[in-house]
Amino acid sequence: MTGRRVVVTGRGVISPLGIGIEKHRARLFSGSPCIRKSERLSAMEYPLSSAGEIPAETLEPFMSLIPPKQRKLMNRAGIFVAIASLLAAKEAKLDEIELEPTRMGIFLATWFTSYHLPSFVRYLADTESRETAGAMDSEKANTAWLEKMNPLDYSLKVLPNLSAGHLAILHRAQGGSRVIADGWCGGLLAVAQAAQAIREGELDVILAGGSESPLEDGIFNDLCNLSLVAKDEGCTDGICRPFDVTRRGTVLGEGAGVVILEEREHASRREVAIFGEVTGWGSAGPGQEGDRVRALTLSMRKALAQSEIEPGEVDIIHANGDSSLENDEAESIAVDHVFKHSAADIPVTATKSLHGHLLSATGVVELISSLIMLEEGMVPSIAHCERPDPKCHLNLVRGSPLEKPALNAVLLNAIGLFGEAASLLIKR
Repeated sequence: MTGRRVVVTGRGVISPLGIGIEKHRARLFSGSPCIRKSERLSAMEYPLSSAGEIPAETLEPFMSLIPPKQRKLMNRAGIFVAIASLLAAKEAKLDEIELEPTRMGIFLATWFTSYHLPSFVRYLADTESRETAGAMDSEKANTAWLEKMNPLDYSLKVLPNLSAGHLAILHRAQGGSRVIADGWCGGLLAVAQAAQAIREGELDVILAGGSESPLEDGIFNDLCNLSLVAKDEGCTDGICRPFDVTRRGTVLGEGAGVVILEEREHASRREVAIFGEVTGWGSAGPGQEGDRVRALTLSMRKALAQSEIEPGEVDIIHANGDSSLENDEAESIAVDHVFKHSAADIPVTATKSLHGHLLSATGVVELISSLIMLEEGMVPSIAHCERPDPKCHLNLVRGSPLEKPALNAVLLNAIGLFGEAASLLIKR
């Protein structure tokens, strides 16, 4: 491992488990999932009505953290990540010192643009051709767009890179911002790219995060038709069950996570708490054959090699574990390829069973959960994994949390929609 060392000095999380580290910590080890039937989604007759939602009454007390003038220009995903970033910055005590703005940056994973489905439907109705039913009249469409679209709403609420811009303004970060629109692997990739920038001396402090609001009507309508996503089929209870033989797809959730990454000596001079070190990362594509096993095998090996540790030194695997048939099985095979004889000894957890798949936010939220595991010396159990699939022969943590006081190294995995993969290794 060469270059400067990268540590985590702040953590901010907003997820179905709760807002803030302490709420997240409590629910993480409770074994009580926060995936429930959504009356709103159910009323719209989607094939999936279970989700990891953040209730309005949970969110409302934290809205005042964001300056009102800025808040009104943010979409839901932007609000999530702004709150998470402010909580992370507070824990890292960034507000207590004068940082050089040009040495601080923003690296944010987010995937979807946000659009209001009822407004979009009205727009389609307004622009229908008088001559041909069901066809759009381009002249009417352009006129309606110019006359009715608020340019501030478009530039600040729809474009996915603007959430990062809001964070840069909020934290006076002038070292540049990057947006990673890489879907389900985006969160881990944002942290990996941020860690690389610090290691190479480009920046000293980075707010690295992920945010997603996939339960909004237009986005959810697209996602719930994917083959990887579960369907209710008359049952909404315990529908997200990673590695279980009865699993039938992933379940979506919403939220954001932000970590403050900092060069180790920079953090030591500030005398702030260090919650863990990011030591290695890797990513890979599935190739033309869509080989998910190959991609994840390569990404894990890269993360291990960069961390300069042997597979047997990994204490916990925080699995992608999204409850889909193909990804859970592929991950099990890839773990066997990488860890060989030691695979049976390494405990595996999957926290999507508690909060659902948060897409771009997932990797960072799960990183925060892993940092809590290092702190507590405890590993949460996989909810609803009652009958492990024989094809997923992993050492799954089930039933009760696993006490592991000497916990030192955690490997996190993510598998994307098309089989792409990312891995990240952190140490105490």
